[in-house]
Amino acid sequence: MNGRALPKKHLDRHVLFISAILKLDLARQYSEFELNEELRTWITSFGTNLGMDHATLRRFLVDERYMKRDAAGSSYVLNTTDLPYTSDRSIESIDLFELVNEARRAKEERKQLRMRESKQ
Repeated sequence: MNGRALPKKHLDRHVLFISAILKLDLARQYSEFELNEELRTWITSFGTNLGMDHATLRRFLVDERYMKRDAAGSSYVLNTTDLPYTSDRSIESIDLFELVNEARRAKEERKQLRMRESKQ
């Protein structure tokens, strides 16, 4: 999978990448297996429409300098310096699940409102 459905705008892609690493531990070194599990969870929850698997996402995160990989390619850490974009530390407290659910509820409410208005 190659991530063909990634946002076209550069900044939008970086918002997506930041959301993918949001819940990773800054101080932790992840094995490839552990990181893959974290990324699979994120893709299942938020990235099912991206046309990308965990390995592709992992490569994007390394290529875009959000993650650093050791020379052997067996362990990964979050990049804490020389990031392509920085974000306010307060976003770490955002509950992505709740944010997505809230957006879905709002979309459904707008749909219901349009349906009621069209019947009048």
